Amino acid sequence: MGMLVWEWLERPGLDVAVVSREPGGFHVVEGHAVVAWDGDTLDLRYQLTCDPDWVFRDVTLRTALGSTMHHLTLCHDEAGWWADGQARPDLAAAVDIDIMATPLTNTLPIRRSAWTPGQRHDFTMAYIRLPELVVVPVAQRYTALEPGHFRYELVPGASYAAPSEAPGYHRVDDGFTAELEVDADGFVLHYPPYWRRRPAA
Repeated sequence: MGMLVWEWLERPGLDVAVVSREPGGFHVVEGHAVVAWDGDTLDLRYQLTCDPDWVFRDVTLRTALGSTMHHLTLCHDEAGWWADGQARPDLAAAVDIDIMATPLTNTLPIRRSAWTPGQRHDFTMAYIRLPELVVVPVAQRYTALEPGHFRYELVPGASYAAPSEAPGYHRVDDGFTAELEVDADGFVLHYPPYWRRRPAA
């Protein structure tokens, strides 16, 4: 596993994630992103756990933007979804999470699903908006184009709570599409127009 480093392409910022495998085969990711955000600097820290098949289990997040801080613990098990201990039945269709402003969570649906060129899967994501750490269900679509390349789409037409907007960052309801390049482990190498992987050294 090891360390992954992504550089923001359209604003100053870095996202660093350390991926490790724990006893029992569980995957743990500890991430830290610092990025220019709406005239200030956003500091995001997250710790994410997935089971051996890369099915999401829990994440703890903290954001700081100026003097304002937010915290969130989100969990998913056989009984359902829980945000800071409160049941979230509106997320029942979701399996994966998508943390706004990091490409790390694009790996989850890619790793846990089977793919052949041309194959398409639709997902409901528990989408975590920044900086407030509000969670909303969002429809997304992934299509395998060729080995190491996926088309990623935010499916338009659904009704979402009004998202936060950082200048230059897409909305969850605008039909955004990108072509992702990933490595053999499903981690993003290039996600235009936002991120490109850098050597961890």
